[in-house]
Amino acid sequence: MVRRTKEDALSTRHDLLDAAERLFSERGVATTSMMQVAEAAGVTRGAIYHHFDNKLDLIDSLMDRVKLPVDEMFEELAKAIPDDPLGQLKHRCLNIVKQVQDDQHTQALINILFHKCEYIDDVLPIHQRHLHGRNACIDECEKLIEHAIEKGQVSRNVKPRETVIGMFSLIDGLMYNWLLDRDYFNLEQVAKTSLDRYCASLAD
Repeated sequence: MVRRTKEDALSTRHDLLDAAERLFSERGVATTSMMQVAEAAGVTRGAIYHHFDNKLDLIDSLMDRVKLPVDEMFEELAKAIPDDPLGQLKHRCLNIVKQVQDDQHTQALINILFHKCEYIDDVLPIHQRHLHGRNACIDECEKLIEHAIEKGQVSRNVKPRETVIGMFSLIDGLMYNWLLDRDYFNLEQVAKTSLDRYCASLAD
């Protein structure tokens, strides 16, 4: 009986997260109420507040459910410096793109963070969490560019931090525009071509 109750609670939580993900993606965070999420999940007001304190808690849980691409990239980069640092950096960037393109939950979450969330008042901590993860990843990527310079893959005239920020801006811009119209271009293909050209320019 206890096990069944626990399973029911986990199922309810999962349904609420799915409903929040769907509604936030469709309507935006600001115009979606906790009660609307509860109704979409088929549960009561008491049930949603049993699992989540507010919308910030909901979004935070969505971010916990789907490991953000930059967080996963940071963990991989922090493990060890590879023999091909520039190739590894490009590979990790393409993994981010592939995850956003292929994984439904990641795609929905990034769409919410990019297009459906005003980072003001109660939701501001989400923006800060996202920035913290991104900045930590940039720091690790900067080390890869430094090693790429040492290995002769990248010109010594290149500034590592500016290079990484440019690469992130390229990827973010492609994802941002692709999420506006997913049929307009193939995200992974355009990202690969763009990254190849960007990385080739670093050797000049």
